[in-house]
Amino acid sequence: MADLLFLRFLDEGLEWLVFDGHGRERLTGTGSLETFQEDVGANFEGQGVLVVPGEDVLMTSANVPSKQYRQIVQAVPYAVEEQLAVDVEDCFFALGKRSGQGQISVCVVKQELMTAWVSHLSELNIAITAMVTETSLVSPISGTNIVIDNNRAHVRWRDSDGLTTIVQELPLILSLVDDTSPIEITVNDEDLDLQVSEMQASGEEVSVTRSDQSAFYLLCSHYDGSQTNLLQAQFKVEEERSALQTVWRSVAILAGVAVLVHLLMLVGQGVYLARKADQYESATQALYKKTFPNDKNVRDIRRRWNSHLGSTGGTTNAFLGLFAQSSKGLAKAGLTLTNINFNESRGDLILQVHGKRSEELVQYTQRLAGEGLTAEIGTISQEDGAVRGSIKIKVAGGAS
Repeated sequence: MADLLFLRFLDEGLEWLVFDGHGRERLTGTGSLETFQEDVGANFEGQGVLVVPGEDVLMTSANVPSKQYRQIVQAVPYAVEEQLAVDVEDCFFALGKRSGQGQISVCVVKQELMTAWVSHLSELNIAITAMVTETSLVSPISGTNIVIDNNRAHVRWRDSDGLTTIVQELPLILSLVDDTSPIEITVNDEDLDLQVSEMQASGEEVSVTRSDQSAFYLLCSHYDGSQTNLLQAQFKVEEERSALQTVWRSVAILAGVAVLVHLLMLVGQGVYLARKADQYESATQALYKKTFPNDKNVRDIRRRWNSHLGSTGGTTNAFLGLFAQSSKGLAKAGLTLTNINFNESRGDLILQVHGKRSEELVQYTQRLAGEGLTAEIGTISQEDGAVRGSIKIKVAGGAS
């Protein structure tokens, strides 16, 4: 799996953190843009996530019953308008997932801030595929979760809404929220005794967990792709595909084209066979009418033909049986059939054949005799290195 880079802008420079494909910290640091390019940018080939300040993004939710995305986009700004301190026209709205209660997660940020952040991305030379707020990276698994980040507190409630504020305002903000769930605070080395005492004095159930990891690490380690990506609408960026993805995409396209061509060939073959079937049916009808001109009932040619064959007595059956038995060895003997004549009164079948040598006619005649037939060579002629002749065949014991 590819490495994952997290970045956030500081008052001066950048802070970065790189996880390898297994979620392990591989590289971390702070510094100027030039330092970042030297340490990370020159060799990084994974994907990047820009983490923006939680104070600059309103993280809320909206109740929009419609399932049509276009209608949701149009309705959300006015559904959260009362929570905004600026005009709707000056804000950008990023839509997230819909909760189990039907609420749509919404992140609101000033248009000018989004434009500035996106313009800074072009200076990084990194494939930034997501932009998320610090607040959204706080785990909302249970109760109220807070990550202390220097003098800032990233707060996330159980309903997934959240905000970022200064640590001194924590007790006041939590007292204004109608939520009695336990409060879990994760902190590195900041002193929170005063704030914790104030929250406990107001009846809050508070627990504090000390961590050796930085606040930025604690936030980024909870990233799973479910956070609302601010890079939407006019700010959406195309995700760069790896060489392997490009290859597989090309393979998929070629496979799709091959399947389409195969289907077109099957359709074409079906049309061709249908036309040939119509031609053969017309030819069969013409042959039937020529053979049996007095028969007007041609709705089922196969059945009528078999009926005629079965009702013509021994003559037709004799011809068919005699011809079937005698014609089997023609090709094997090196002979080509050029004409057939059957004498009904005598029961003689005369085959006009063409071969290379007269011995072929003699051997063929002897083979027929060995199969119980009476066969004799009639005329035979030699011309242009080939042999033409006739063979008279009848069932052994038949009248001459």
